[in-house]
Amino acid sequence: MSKSKYAVATLAAATLLASTLAHAEFPERPINLIVPFNAGGGTDILIRGFAPEFAKALEGNVYVSNTAGGGGTVAASALAQQKPDGYQLGYWSVTVATVQPQIKDVPYNIDSWTPICAIGASPAMFFVKDDSPFNSLAEVQTAVKASPGKYVYGSSGPGALTHLAMVAAFSGMDALKDVKHLPFQGSGPAMQAMAAGTIQFFGDTETLMSRGGLKALGVFNNTRLTNLPNVPTMTEFGIKPPLNELYLWGGLFAPAKLDPAVQQKLSTACKTASDSAAFKSFADKTGTVVRYMDAQSFTDFYRAQYASNINLIKAAGLK
Repeated sequence: MSKSKYAVATLAAATLLASTLAHAEFPERPINLIVPFNAGGGTDILIRGFAPEFAKALEGNVYVSNTAGGGGTVAASALAQQKPDGYQLGYWSVTVATVQPQIKDVPYNIDSWTPICAIGASPAMFFVKDDSPFNSLAEVQTAVKASPGKYVYGSSGPGALTHLAMVAAFSGMDALKDVKHLPFQGSGPAMQAMAAGTIQFFGDTETLMSRGGLKALGVFNNTRLTNLPNVPTMTEFGIKPPLNELYLWGGLFAPAKLDPAVQQKLSTACKTASDSAAFKSFADKTGTVVRYMDAQSFTDFYRAQYASNINLIKAAGLK
């Protein structure tokens, strides 16, 4: 081998070795988990419970920061412009990741991210008051269509999961035009309106049932829930895809074009953290539904959700 060829080969080998060592050493500095809402909220509490176990799994340091504003779009817009090195990750919910970029002028879209892992995913449910005369979705459908404009569903705000759940349900019933929408600033005020009879229907996750005073008539999941076996799925009622499944989910995202080796290491650490006894104990205490998905599964899930939610966005008149 000539000296020039030997030098080129040596350089190539050295470059490959350096790259391999770099990946093996990741993370070499602290990783920032960005929460797109203020401290003290549900998302913030979840990530602060997850971060210590995530750090242990990576054998590195992890810290949590909060960047609130724009319904989560301020943080997402900022992260989308950052270098994809794995040291800054955002925890985006279904609304931040798939709804906001389709109804607002923001500098990110479906292709702006490298999905890392899903941590939690709770199916939406269709609720009425516990003393409501309605005991099935079929009864709701019949009443609503018989008296257009009489009944009202609430939400925690336009474009929120609580809004999209009701849009999906009544669209699937072919009755969206027959009901009114009354948005509130959060689920708390909506529940007060439910108790007062101002609204008759509300969509949220199972966690809301811990407040009491509610009856679930349907679940947006592909199977019945283990702890609520008597609540039928939307599919059983006859609602067709993609309106039959809807989840309040959240997961970690990095900017697009993250190195696959780093993506895989972060995804594996997510699983270790999600499976840890400490995080499971935290989830039990806070009512968190843990549903880990690895990088590839989460990528497929996220992209499918992005595509299907456009139907709900259009039906809700948000686009």
